[in-house]
Amino acid sequence: MQHSLKYGIQIALSLMLLACSAKLPHTKTLTSSLPLEFHNTNLIHLNDSKTPKISTNPKEQMELLFLDSNLNALLQTALSKNLDLQITQARILQTQSQLKSAWGSLFPQVSGNLNTSTNHTRTNTTPTLESHNSNSRIGATLSWELDLFGRLRHNKNAKESLYQKSLQDLENAKITLFANIATLYFTLVETTQNIILTQENITHYQEALELTRLKVENGLLDSTELFKKQDLLTEEQNALERLKSTQEESKNALLILLDSNKLPLKNPKSLPTPKTHFNLANLPADTLFSRPDIKAALFSLHAQIYTKANAKASLFPIISLNANINAILDSNSQASGNLAWGLASALSAPLLNRTQLTQNYFLQDALLKESYLTLQQTLKNAFFEIENASFNTNNAHTQLQNSQKRLQNAQNYYTFSLNRHSVGLIDTLEHTLNSASLNNAKKSLNTTKTQNLKTLVILYKVFGGNLNLYKDSYANN
Repeated sequence: MQHSLKYGIQIALSLMLLACSAKLPHTKTLTSSLPLEFHNTNLIHLNDSKTPKISTNPKEQMELLFLDSNLNALLQTALSKNLDLQITQARILQTQSQLKSAWGSLFPQVSGNLNTSTNHTRTNTTPTLESHNSNSRIGATLSWELDLFGRLRHNKNAKESLYQKSLQDLENAKITLFANIATLYFTLVETTQNIILTQENITHYQEALELTRLKVENGLLDSTELFKKQDLLTEEQNALERLKSTQEESKNALLILLDSNKLPLKNPKSLPTPKTHFNLANLPADTLFSRPDIKAALFSLHAQIYTKANAKASLFPIISLNANINAILDSNSQASGNLAWGLASALSAPLLNRTQLTQNYFLQDALLKESYLTLQQTLKNAFFEIENASFNTNNAHTQLQNSQKRLQNAQNYYTFSLNRHSVGLIDTLEHTLNSASLNNAKKSLNTTKTQNLKTLVILYKVFGGNLNLYKDSYANN
C-alpha cells in the first residue's frame, strides 16, 4: 500500500513538472511558411569560390566592401563614442544584473543579524546600589524555496533570454550605425562634388545669359531665348542652395552619430569603388537567423515562453525550508552563551488571489501568441527585404553603367564642340552651354554612383552585416 502511494506521488509530481515545462520552437517550424529559396540573389555577382574561410565582423565587412580610409575613420570613431551604442551597452549591464539576481534566487538565502542591549540599574538606598547588564544576540536565518514546479528556473531562463537578446541588440545597433554612417558619408561626398560642378555651371549660365542678351539686343535672337537662359541660371542657383542644405544636414547627422564637433575627414575627392563579388547564402532559414535583429526577436520569443511557464508554475503551491540559528551571550553568565536553532518547512498556496494569478497566466499566453506572430511577420519582412535589396543592387548597377555611357558621350561631344569652337565653327554661347551639359552629366554620374553605393549598404544591412567578404580573397578583386 505504501509502495503504491509513493509511486502515485511520483507520477503526480512528474505530471506537474511536465505541465510546467517550457518547450522552445525549432527554427524549421518558424520558417516553414517562407519560400525555400531566394529568387533575386542570382542577380548579384557571386563568387564561385567554395573554400571555407573565417568570416570577419560587421565593421571589417563594411571596410572590405568599400576600402575607404575616411569611412573607416568614421566607423572607428562611432564605435567608441556613439551614444546609442553606449545606451545599448548600459542595457546589457541591466539585463546581466537581472540574470544574476534570478540565478541567486535558486539558491538558499542566508541573512545574519546582531542585536545588543545594555541595562543600567540604580537603587536610591543606603548604600546606593548600581548594576550593569549586557545582552547580545547573534543569529543567522536560512530560507530556501524548493523549486519543484520550475517557477524560479523559468524566471531565470527568461532573464537569460533577455540578456542574450540585449547582446544581439548591440550587434544590430552596430550594423544599423555603420549603415547610417556610410549612407551619410556617401551623400556628403556626392554633394561636395556636385556643389563644385554646380558653381561652375552658374558661371557658365551667367556667361550664357550675358551673351544671349547681347544677341537679343542686336536682333540676332528672339527675346524668349533670354527668358530660357534666365530660367537655367535660376534653377542652377536653387540647385546649389539645395545641395548646400543637404551637405549641412548630412554633416550634422554624422556629427550626432559620432558624438563629436568635428568630422575626421581628409578632404575626400571621389566616391569609393565598391567590391561587387559576394559569397551569399541562398537558404532563407540560415540567412535570416544569422541576422542579429532576427536573433533578438527569437530570444524575445524564448523569454515570453519562459515567462508564460513561470506564470503557470505560480499557480502551484510553494514549498520552502527555513532555519534559524541564534547564540545568546549574557554578561552575567559564566558560560560563553546559549545556542538555539530551529528548522521548519512551509507550504503556501494561492487561495484568495488565485483569480489574479490565473488571469496573469492567460495574459502571458496572449503575449506569447503576439510574440510568435510578431516574429513570423519579422521573418517575412526580412525575407522580402533581401529580395528587394538584391534586385535593387542589380538595378542600381545597371543605372550606373548607363550613366557612365552618358558621361562618355557627353565627354566626346564636348571634345568635338571644343575643336569646332577653336576653329570658329560654333560661337562661345554654344560652347558655354556644352560645358554646362558636361558638368550635368558628371553630376548625374555622381548621383548614380551614390545610389549604387547606398544599395550595397542596404544589402549589407539586410544580410546582417555579413556579405562573406575576406581579406585574402579580395586582394585581386
